[in-house]
Amino acid sequence: MNQWTKRVGALAAMTVLIGSTVACGSSDNSGNNNTANTSNTSTAADNTASDSSNTNNSANTSANQPAAEPVKIRFAGWGDPSEKEVFTKLLKSFEEKNPNIKVEYLHIPDDYVGKMNTILAGGDAPDVFYVPDGDFGRWVSQDLLLPIDEYLSTSNIDTADMWESSLLRYRYDGAVTGKGNLYALPKDIGPTVLYYNKDIFTKMGVPFPSAENPMTFDELLDTAQKLTVKNGDKVTQYGMGPIWWEGFVFGNGGQFLSEDKKEFLLNSKEASDALQFAVDLAHKHNVVPDSRALKAMNDGQMFETGKLAMMIQGRWMVPTYRKLKFDWDVAPLPANGKWAGWSGSVGLGVYSKTKQKDAAYKLVEYLGGPEGQKEQSLMGFAIPSFKSMANTDVFLQPGQKPEHAEVFIKAAQNEVPGPWTNLPNAKWWDMLNQNLGPMWEGKRPAADLLNELKPKIDAAIKEGNPAIFK
Repeated sequence: MNQWTKRVGALAAMTVLIGSTVACGSSDNSGNNNTANTSNTSTAADNTASDSSNTNNSANTSANQPAAEPVKIRFAGWGDPSEKEVFTKLLKSFEEKNPNIKVEYLHIPDDYVGKMNTILAGGDAPDVFYVPDGDFGRWVSQDLLLPIDEYLSTSNIDTADMWESSLLRYRYDGAVTGKGNLYALPKDIGPTVLYYNKDIFTKMGVPFPSAENPMTFDELLDTAQKLTVKNGDKVTQYGMGPIWWEGFVFGNGGQFLSEDKKEFLLNSKEASDALQFAVDLAHKHNVVPDSRALKAMNDGQMFETGKLAMMIQGRWMVPTYRKLKFDWDVAPLPANGKWAGWSGSVGLGVYSKTKQKDAAYKLVEYLGGPEGQKEQSLMGFAIPSFKSMANTDVFLQPGQKPEHAEVFIKAAQNEVPGPWTNLPNAKWWDMLNQNLGPMWEGKRPAADLLNELKPKIDAAIKEGNPAIFK
């Protein structure tokens, strides 16, 4: 899925290893938000409905009014052929329900963020587009997204029924993300979980991981060692796949930034111990493929061909893995304590310079609302943004893999947005990842390297995000 897939690829290279609709008041080219005025007008009409004379006059007036001019909006997103098919279907349904709005679908399957950056810089972006959570801060701080709180105030969308962690990552108060106005509705939320090959576990006599309680780090190591197979010095089957290390930091009680987001905290003992554990799984215990092994075959290929017993992934892999010939299931991410980890998300945002604000929001509301969420969930690759829908057969899909789909729900409840969403300017995050190579190669202890990086990253935080220091 885009940002997450891009992140996973980067990690593999550098580490051991990413409805309801609301009546809008105007469909003209002004793009003004007249939703509130429309609501008041409707209420006034309802109050006079008991007067038959007024009712008749109102009907005659309405009949004599010309039909609203149709408007055209553009919508951009990415996705594999199955996702493109779902959204093509959804857009057709939206147009049938809103005959005065026509939608042009711009599907960008490759390098979505790079191409959108170029489009946005040109000043003629699509009216509605996917907003990866890792790019939200940069785009919103550049005034490229429209706040949607006023529209939501008269909408039928129940934000109280949506995952709070999915909503907060699309908020911005002018200085930091996570608070302030809402600028996008979540298209989805993608918690990360542990996938495992049940056939390998059964063959090697290893108990399945619990669906209720995360394995501790020590339990993960023990399990991975039992599932790792060697032929001489060569590993022919790895017990565990590359570590998505951010979740391990959270799982060991570590944090990336201070609560006020002004200070880098990854050099704390909790965080550096988690990183060192991730490094040792590959270089000390040899239960995780290192970068050299991953050049020959990536972790996804290893898992799909039965050469990898466990790996970390998101819900988006379910449609692909349902085609596998072996049995598999999901479990919580390992953690030394309660459930923890990070979830990814993609938002649906409105271009700040659109001339069709009402129509654009109407599409966002439809795709991010119950009908759009249902269609995506039925495909198996997304968790509905609505908690009530996630706890129904629409998402759980009994009789289909994974058997313990509820793991995704509890993960969504307990996992937080990835650290790349923490600040509008992510220079600090880029600097961190660009300097972790010696640690991932086993050449520098995690604690030493992170202590060395702290003053540099603290400076990058301040330089890139001066508003939070005022």
